Amino acid sequence: MWTCPYCGGTHGLPFHDSQLDGMLCLEPDCGRFEESHTDHDDLSLWDTTDIV
Repeated sequence: MWTCPYCGGTHGLPFHDSQLDGMLCLEPDCGRFEESHTDHDDLSLWDTTDIV
């Protein structure tokens, strides 16, 4: 499960465009973006909480 490094919240949305790749925190008091450098298509990096 993803956890926001800024607020500790667990509600996030994966985001990807031509310049950014990461998670956007959906907590009402946060909304910050955590950049990711991992390959999201590599299923070996996922755990069971990511597939809900």
